[in-house]
Amino acid sequence: MFQASVGILASLPEGWAVLGLSQCTHVQFWSLWRGQALLNREGSFFWHLPVLTGGVVKLFLCLLLGMILTLKAIGLQRCVFLGPPKLQNYLKAIRLFPGPLKRMDLAVQLHTEPEYKDETMTVYQIPLTGKPLAAESSSPQSPGAFPQGGNSPKGNTGPGSPRAAQQSLEEGKESPKTAGDEQKCSRKHPDLVTAFLCKVHPRKGKFLAAKAQELGLPVGTPAILPIITALKNGESITFEGKELFPEELCTPTDPGPVFLVLECPHEGFVDAVCDNETFRRYQEGVAEHQVALVIHMTPEAVLRDSRYQQWMQRFGPGTQHLVLNENSSAVHNPRSYKIQTQLNLIHPEIFPLLTTYQSKVIQALLAPVPAALSKGCVSPHLLPQEGEAVCPVPIVRGECLLKYHLRPQQEWQRDAVTVCDPDEFVSEALDLPDFQTRVKECKESLSAVPGNVGAYPEIVFLGTGSAIPMKIRNVSSTLVNTSATRSLLLDCGEGTFGQLCRHYGEQVDQVLCNLVAVFVSHMHTDHHSGLVNILMERRRAF
Repeated sequence: MFQASVGILASLPEGWAVLGLSQCTHVQFWSLWRGQALLNREGSFFWHLPVLTGGVVKLFLCLLLGMILTLKAIGLQRCVFLGPPKLQNYLKAIRLFPGPLKRMDLAVQLHTEPEYKDETMTVYQIPLTGKPLAAESSSPQSPGAFPQGGNSPKGNTGPGSPRAAQQSLEEGKESPKTAGDEQKCSRKHPDLVTAFLCKVHPRKGKFLAAKAQELGLPVGTPAILPIITALKNGESITFEGKELFPEELCTPTDPGPVFLVLECPHEGFVDAVCDNETFRRYQEGVAEHQVALVIHMTPEAVLRDSRYQQWMQRFGPGTQHLVLNENSSAVHNPRSYKIQTQLNLIHPEIFPLLTTYQSKVIQALLAPVPAALSKGCVSPHLLPQEGEAVCPVPIVRGECLLKYHLRPQQEWQRDAVTVCDPDEFVSEALDLPDFQTRVKECKESLSAVPGNVGAYPEIVFLGTGSAIPMKIRNVSSTLVNTSATRSLLLDCGEGTFGQLCRHYGEQVDQVLCNLVAVFVSHMHTDHHSGLVNILMERRRAF
C-alpha cells in the first residue's frame, strides 16, 4: 500500500543510499549515488523529488508514468531507461497520452544481461520463481456484474464469446483471449520476481603524503603522480634502491559494501528465497561477502513465516534489515496533514482528520508482542507495533526520507524523517488572532441551517488539482457515494487510492468493493493514471 520516496538533497555525498516511505500505493526503493538514480523499484507518484546534478538520469528497471511526468515538471529534458525489450513498447504506449510527455526525450537501452555495471557499483539480477497461491486461481466478481452466460441485457459478451469476437472483428481488433490462451500464457510466464544484489566498487586507499615525504619521495612534484597511481593499485615501487609497499604509504582499501533488494510478494516465494544458492554464499560469514543491508519488500505474512525468519538470521548480526510493506504508516507530506487538521477545527464533518490504513490481512494478524522478543530492537521507533511481525533479528521499518549511509560509516540517519505533530498544528491555529471567535460564529451559523438532508448522494473530493499534485490538492478524482453500498469515481488521477486510504482508513476495502463504475472524462494523464492501481486494489479487497 505504500511506497518509498526520495528526499530533496542539494548535494548528494558519494555513498548515500536514500530510502523513504510515503503513504500511497506501492513500495518504491531508490539507490542514489552522486545525484544519479541507479535502481528503482516500480511504484507510484512520490512527493519528494531528488535534486539531480546532471541533465540525464539513468533509471534501472523503472516503469512509472507519474514519475516520468514529475521529472519533466522539474525540468529534466532527457531520461534514459535501462530494462527488458518490452520496455520500449511501454514507453511507446504512454506517448499516446497528450501532455508534456511529448516534449521529453525518452531513450531506452535494452538490458538483458544478468548484471549491470557502471562506475559506482555492479547490480546482479536474481530471478525468483514462486508457487501460486490457491486464492489466486479464482478471480473475484464485481458486485452487480452478470455471470458469464447469464441474463445480461446485451447477451453473452464475455471473453471468447461469439458476440465479443464479432465485435472485435468489426472494430479491426484481435479476438479476445480464451481461457486456454490464458493458461498457455501463465505457463509461459510463471510467477516471477527479481531480486537485486548490489556490490559497490571498492575504494582505493588514500596516499599518506606526510609519510612519503619522510621517506624522501618527491611529494609535490609531477614525479610523484605515477608513484601514487602504482601504490593505490596495490603495486610495490622501488625508490632509490629501496622497495616500498602499498601498505606502507596508503591506507587500507575500503571494500565495497553489499546490499540486497528483495521482493517476496507472498508465501509462495519463500522456498525460492531460502533455497537460492546466491543468497547462501552471502550467509556463510565470509568477510568479503558480508551484506550491509537487506531491503525486504515483503508483507507481514511473509515476515511471520518461520522459514523466512530463519533465512534472515543466517545473514548474521552485522546485517541491517529494512522492511517496506503495507504495515508502514509514515506521513510523507506533513503539510497536507497540517492543513487538514486545522480545517477540521472549523468543520469536523467536511474536513475529517486524515487517517492511516491497515489492510484486512494485517487486521487478521493482530497479536500481542512478547516483551522478551522486543529487546533486540535498538531504539523505540524500531519496536514492533500492534499487528507487526516479531522478527528474531532487529528490523527497521521504512519511513519517509529515512537514510542509510554505506560510506564512510554504515549507519542510519533520521534527521530528514518527516514528523507529524497534530497538537502543534492545533496550537498554531488557536494562536491566530480571532480564530476561535470566527470558528464559533461559523458553527453558530451552520447550526441555524436545517439538518434534515439525506445522507446520500455523498460527494467526496479526492482531488481537484490541475495537471500535477500539490500540498493542498491532489489531481482530479471525485468519489460519489450514491448509497451505503454503491459508489462511482469521476476521473481517477494518480494517487486516488492513497487519498481513499487517508480519508477512509481501515474502511477503504469496503469502499473499493462498493465501487461499480469509473468515469474518465478525457485522456490527460492526471485524469486516469490512478485507474490501474484502483483496479488492482479493488481485486485485492474482495
